[in-house]
Amino acid sequence: MAWVDALAEKPFPLMQPTVSAMQAIDESEGSSIDRLCDSMLHDPGAILNILRKVGGMPRGRLSSDVTSLEGAAMLIGFSSVRQMASSMEVLDNVDASEQIRGYLQVTSRAFHAAYQAYDWALRRADMMPKEAFVAAFMHDIGKMAMWLHGGKEMQQIKELRLREKMPFDEAQYVVLGFSLEQLSLELAKRWRLSEMIIDVLTPDMACNHRIYSVMLACQLARLADENWYSSEMQACLEHIATYLGLDYSATVHLVHLNAVDAARETAYYGAIPAANLLPLIPVPEVEDDVAEPRHFCLTPQHDVYEQVVSEIQANGEAINLNELMGLVMKGLHDGLGLNRSVFAMLSQDRSSVRARYLSGTDNDPEFSQFELLLEPTNLFTHLMKKQQSVWISDTNRDKFWKLIPDAFKELIKTDAFYASSVFINDKPIGLFYSDRHITDCHLDEDSYQHFKSLVHLAGATLEKQRATRE
Repeated sequence: MAWVDALAEKPFPLMQPTVSAMQAIDESEGSSIDRLCDSMLHDPGAILNILRKVGGMPRGRLSSDVTSLEGAAMLIGFSSVRQMASSMEVLDNVDASEQIRGYLQVTSRAFHAAYQAYDWALRRADMMPKEAFVAAFMHDIGKMAMWLHGGKEMQQIKELRLREKMPFDEAQYVVLGFSLEQLSLELAKRWRLSEMIIDVLTPDMACNHRIYSVMLACQLARLADENWYSSEMQACLEHIATYLGLDYSATVHLVHLNAVDAARETAYYGAIPAANLLPLIPVPEVEDDVAEPRHFCLTPQHDVYEQVVSEIQANGEAINLNELMGLVMKGLHDGLGLNRSVFAMLSQDRSSVRARYLSGTDNDPEFSQFELLLEPTNLFTHLMKKQQSVWISDTNRDKFWKLIPDAFKELIKTDAFYASSVFINDKPIGLFYSDRHITDCHLDEDSYQHFKSLVHLAGATLEKQRATRE
């Protein structure tokens, strides 16, 4: 990804209140490192500068074991951290350009997510709630970096949304060819940020309850910026209520209070916080379709599909599992235009398959917890008995729909999908699942045949790799 190379060396600026607060702290005072870190919790530039410095240290200096901002600051030293106040560029909020205003708006949403994640971590008696705060705050570093250093592209995305009424997800692919969450993940890896930050940007980690809570907080903040009263927000709040063990009304009250408190703490951003939109309750008779659609129909890119196939055929035996599955997911998502794809691996006790690799689920932590129970016997139990594929469609739904677990129907929220089991040496290892999520984006015979071909190629490559190792 060319943008990763272009942005990896670019600095993030500090905000003026951060500079003032840092300069007011004296090393001779007690808990000075903690006070320094507290002074920068509203400023992604300050936090990221410290984390990048630690990530750039040789692994022998224990930088890989740092899990908190305070730990990172202690590793760098008080003087070096405090020197940031005089050595880094400082934002001018008063005379901000369109790019800086875009950056501050993203930062406002990121802080809202971080504030929610921190509060929930405290309520769940998390031993390291600030780690959840930082992970949520860093979730949108790709989008922040693009506003700071790729403003023209972000303006194009903004114009597509306004002029063409194009959903934000689709506009990203049209202008950039990838999602900003993918960019965040690649930058986090390049900068060697903490494991939790990387995990929060990795959909298949949603099975971890700490990671899931941060994903939920980021989803909440995104939805709040669009419409506090949408059906998607209601579903998100229900998941939060379950996670926190609260009833729905108590959860709504808590989330709204947190949004207001987050807005008060960051009023100096000059952005429009999500809390400002709370009073904008829709008129009852207006249908709840004012929020922008969250999903969209991808345009298949056949050249991308062919490139993926060629690369696997040429290098398949030499690449590792992560690289192979990365190529397969690219072929399914970008090449065939399948919105959501999953490779779910068979559990050791063969009772279920659980997501290991996913694409198209960046903003959906619930779907990222993809799991299929194979008992009692259902459609997927039969798929795992021999290598075979199925396309659930209008022509066979009456026959197969009753064989699909109700919990899985609720998870996918669609009634059409492809699925194919994968066997190595006649033994099942998992299955691929793909769909286009919304009913307006129809599956078709050509995509199904290419889906089966790519899945077969992936299975054959894995079998050759195993044979080579043995």
